[in-house]
Amino acid sequence: MGFFIEYFNSIVGALAAIGAVASIYYLIQEMREQNRVARANARQNVADSHQEIALEGMKKSMVKIKLKLRNDEELTPEEDAKYMSYFSIMLRSRENQHYQYTIGMIDKGEWDNYKRSFKTLFKSEYHLKLWSFMKNTFNDSFVEVVEEL
Repeated sequence: MGFFIEYFNSIVGALAAIGAVASIYYLIQEMREQNRVARANARQNVADSHQEIALEGMKKSMVKIKLKLRNDEELTPEEDAKYMSYFSIMLRSRENQHYQYTIGMIDKGEWDNYKRSFKTLFKSEYHLKLWSFMKNTFNDSFVEVVEEL
């Protein structure tokens, strides 16, 4: 009888070990899936942000301002204030993308693509002027990224 109990305990111990390993494996798989979902959500948030900014930029009043800037025409004080707010929103969106990149929610390839498109903003002297005015309101690591563009 003692042999049977010892044998039974060995089997129960082995099954418990297998169960523990299976549980750990399951948890790892769940964590991977949650990470994929979180990354997909981060990417969707970036897309949503771009869409909102693009829609704002297509409004008639904003198109008028953009055309004036493209033609090197002077903006009225109201247009200047409106565009500064719009530009600030674009930069805040990019700052958020940078944050998501630094915490691993956006991969390097995606971030490099965002930076490439971001560079086009700073080809404009007007944008450089706005940036120099507002850059002290942004996170230092983001400022470094912009300054390196």
